Amino acid sequence: MPIAKQLDGAPSVLPLDNDSGFDRSIKISSTRIDTEFIQVRGELLDTRQDFENEEESILVHNIVAKITFRASDNIITAAEFGLPRMAFEGVCEHLPVSAEELIGLNVFKGLSFKLRALYSGPRSCFHLSSLLQAMIPSFAQCRSWNNEFRDMDQLLPANGVPLAMDALQKASNNSCHAWAKNTGAITKDFSADNYGPMLERMAPRLLGRWKQDEES
Repeated sequence: MPIAKQLDGAPSVLPLDNDSGFDRSIKISSTRIDTEFIQVRGELLDTRQDFENEEESILVHNIVAKITFRASDNIITAAEFGLPRMAFEGVCEHLPVSAEELIGLNVFKGLSFKLRALYSGPRSCFHLSSLLQAMIPSFAQCRSWNNEFRDMDQLLPANGVPLAMDALQKASNNSCHAWAKNTGAITKDFSADNYGPMLERMAPRLLGRWKQDEES
C-alpha cells in the first residue's frame, strides 16, 4: 500500500450535514534546534460563523504555546505563551500563572496532572489549558521524528535494524491495537522480522540500506 501524500486533511470524509457554525483547530509543529534541544509550538484557533453574514467567519481565540525540552532527559528548559486574540481583550490575557512554571517539568512524566494543577479553572485560561493538554501526546512524536527516526534514517547501519526495531517494539507494546501484544498487525510483522513496512514509513533510506544488506 503506498504511503499517503495528502497533507491538507480529508474534508470529504464524514462531513457535517450543514455549514459549520464554529471551528476549532489545533496545529502542533516541532523542530530540532540542535542535537540537544527540541522545540514544540502549539497554536489554537477558534472561529465562529458571523450571525449576520453566514459567509463570513469571526476569530474568537488565537492562543500559542512554545515549549523547548532537552532531548537527553526530556526536561522543559523554556516555555512561552502568546495570546494574539482573546475573547475579552484587557481581561483574558492577564493570566495568573505564567509559562515559566513549566520549566523543569518532564514532558513524559505526569505532565497532564501537573498542567491541570497549574492551569485549570481559575488559575488560568480554559482554552490555553486545552491547547497544552492537546500538545502532550505529540511530544513523543516530535522527539521521534526530529531525533530518533531522523538519525536512524541518516546514520544507522543496516546491521543495527533488528536492535532498533526491538527497542521500538518494547516502547510501543500495547500502545494501540496495531501494537497489541501477540495480536497486533505490526507486532506480527516484527515477530516475523518483517520490518519493511515500518522502515518505509519512518526511515526510507535505512530501508534501502537494509534491503541491500539482505541481498548481499
